[in-house]
Amino acid sequence: MKILILRFSSLGDILLATPVLDVLKEKYPESEIDWVVNSKFAEVLITNPRLNRVLTFKDKTGLENIRRDINRTNYDLIFDLHQNSSTHYLTRFQRNLYRYNKHVVDRSLLVFLKKKYKEIIPVTQMYFKALNKAGIVTPKEWTLRYGLVKSFQLSTINEYNLHNFNYIAIAPGASYATKIWPKEYFKELVEKISFNKNINRKVILVGNSEADKIAADHITKGNEFSCINLVGKLDLQETATILKYSDLVISNDSGPLHLAECFKKKIIAIFGCTTEELGFFPYSTDYVVVENKGLKCRPCTHFGKKQCPKKHFKCMIDISVDDVYREILNFLR
Repeated sequence: MKILILRFSSLGDILLATPVLDVLKEKYPESEIDWVVNSKFAEVLITNPRLNRVLTFKDKTGLENIRRDINRTNYDLIFDLHQNSSTHYLTRFQRNLYRYNKHVVDRSLLVFLKKKYKEIIPVTQMYFKALNKAGIVTPKEWTLRYGLVKSFQLSTINEYNLHNFNYIAIAPGASYATKIWPKEYFKELVEKISFNKNINRKVILVGNSEADKIAADHITKGNEFSCINLVGKLDLQETATILKYSDLVISNDSGPLHLAECFKKKIIAIFGCTTEELGFFPYSTDYVVVENKGLKCRPCTHFGKKQCPKKHFKCMIDISVDDVYREILNFLR
């Protein structure tokens, strides 16, 4: 049995799709499963033991090579968990092909007309429904899967002696500005954590983008003793290691949120422009979401924007430091 999965990006979406591997391996234990992914995100999958091959591409030429590979391989089952023009191109004329439903109409009605969903479906369950079309029974509960993580002894992060103390991991960034809680708020939050001796934990900052680095430098300034800034210093496996051994993870709606979910961490998720109807809450672990539920303009998008279309950014600004700090105390209690 040869099976192909298509999910190109991004970090969070790929991780949310990984439970399909458990389902397929349970149904077809001897199957060989391949996955097509954008090369920027291949690191998410290359150490996953349930995969036979990870097929990567950077451009149209790479897609053409993968298309020829697909035509030669003659897959028994193909699951399109991305659903765009490129996945349609790769799977043209293929049999036993099952695509997931992106609920584009419902999502548009929610974003533009604020018409609520009749039923909130987590993104992982949306992926499961593609398997259901092939007659495969899927579970009501699931676990996100990341491959291998480095030990503190083998990793370059050993130089920080992280195995000698307990810590809270914070991911202050996100792919879009409207998903990011203000850096000034994160700075104040770190100060409150460090001043409370009963918490007795340091803070470690993780992330990789330039915006993440700017935010982390601001947060760390004046908090150098209690806050370790590892933004831009770790690869994905090392970041996964940091999250795996943390006592608590605080994150915006971003990739690290779902990376922490892979390890069943306690999570405080801060949601701004996006809402639960879009399906990205960390359902498979112990979590709480902090959000401004009273805003009629939420959600203004299903993935994020460069700036608040209303110019007030109340979805994030109105979430106080005390709102998040209170949830930290509840979790650590």
